[in-house]
Amino acid sequence: MSPALLETLGLEKSYGATRAAQDVNLAFEAGRVHALVGENGAGKSTVIKMITGLVRPSGGRILWRGEAVNLHAPRAARSLGIVGVHQEMTLVDTLSVGRNIWLGHEPLSAIGTVDRRRLALDSERLIASMGLSLDPQRLVEGLSIAEKQLVEILKALSLEPSLLVLDEATSTLGDREVELLHGIVRKLQAQGRAIAFVSHRMKEIFQFCDVCSVMKDGRVVFQDETSRLDERRVIEKMIGRDMSQGFPAKQPVPDSAQDLLRVSGLATGSGLHDIGFRLRPGEILGIGGLQGHGQVELLECLFGLVPATKGTIEVEGRRLALRRSADALRAGIVLVPEDRKTQGLFLDRSVEENLIACSFGDCAPFGFISRRKADALVAKIVARMKVKVPDVKDSIRRLSGGNQQKAALGRWLPSGFRILLLREPTRGIDVGTKFEIYGLLRELADTGVGIILSTSEIIELVGLSDRVLVMLEKGISAELAPGEISERTIVAASFGHSLGASHES
Repeated sequence: MSPALLETLGLEKSYGATRAAQDVNLAFEAGRVHALVGENGAGKSTVIKMITGLVRPSGGRILWRGEAVNLHAPRAARSLGIVGVHQEMTLVDTLSVGRNIWLGHEPLSAIGTVDRRRLALDSERLIASMGLSLDPQRLVEGLSIAEKQLVEILKALSLEPSLLVLDEATSTLGDREVELLHGIVRKLQAQGRAIAFVSHRMKEIFQFCDVCSVMKDGRVVFQDETSRLDERRVIEKMIGRDMSQGFPAKQPVPDSAQDLLRVSGLATGSGLHDIGFRLRPGEILGIGGLQGHGQVELLECLFGLVPATKGTIEVEGRRLALRRSADALRAGIVLVPEDRKTQGLFLDRSVEENLIACSFGDCAPFGFISRRKADALVAKIVARMKVKVPDVKDSIRRLSGGNQQKAALGRWLPSGFRILLLREPTRGIDVGTKFEIYGLLRELADTGVGIILSTSEIIELVGLSDRVLVMLEKGISAELAPGEISERTIVAASFGHSLGASHES
């Protein structure tokens, strides 16, 4: 066993009568990556906040290198070498990458001003040492979400942590960025650093981590070396039940069914070309392929955010001109975007305000909100989507990621949409809530809604989709029928291997 840098002994945290964490005993060891997993509300975030100084424990002890410490604030944790990368980004968009990395501990000149030359050199050196290719002079506001997350990680690394806490740090990263982070973590391990790793992606738990602790109801209920575990066992420990029946049963969609949506010869200025397919009522159509091959552009084009330069889009036989999203909404097409925090919800507004935002006309027919109608609408959405919320007047920011995603989807329900476009619908969501959302999507499909699902999780494509389109170089490389859908066929088509499948044009 490696020496423990940080240990928690009987750690507890209560909020009134609610015990968010109780009797938590963990050891984070030098040179090892320790996974902390569990459903939303299991207590992971509470533990992470206590060991990084964001929250004070109600009981128990924290030991650093064998000595009891009082982590009363993040500064106290950082002074020991405990640094966290949390889910909420803390970057300043109007500053450069380099300024963000060193913000608060910039290199200073002899007269006490920021030494810009040294800051640039130190930034370049740190970025290069981690195998990244970011420009330190670039403004953060121009970066992608994945690039911003990498800057957050570099910001933490600039503090030279002995214990690095990665709390959902991969939730906004694509496969390429995850591989880069994996390399960074391996370098830190080789230097004798300890890493606490929180993720809802099971693949990453086994890719990154040496040991896995499972939390449920505020307690650590299971722990073992990842080399002795498999995904099924971890999930069953997390949720306390067998997940063999996790995906809802698929209902056959008659091939003769009238097309709900038909796309022919579609092309865009962003590179989409010769896109053709059909979507039938009650069907879940999966969109697969490697990241960056046109999945985002396709959904944005269908929602009127990216103009088509060629081709046709028809809904129930009627040709559409999608110049803007309002045209799509009038045709019964809605989009739930990938990033619910910046694109899908108003985080500074209440749950209630978010849920009525897409049906304001129904709640305020004369320009003033009818409390009776708003209350009825919100209650209906909360019940239908199984949103767990103590009070709909609370800020939606306080909900778990899974409940935020249910709200982002549920607020469209009163609009009576016919076609639902979904991008990464379960990103950053715990396993139990994922399966709830899978069930809700199948229920929607069973009412006749057509769903187009774009996800990088191949298991979701296999488990949910009635058919799968695989995209390659911004075209469709394969259309997989129900009997052809498997991880193997999707991966093969993602790399352009011929499967003998065809697609409509």
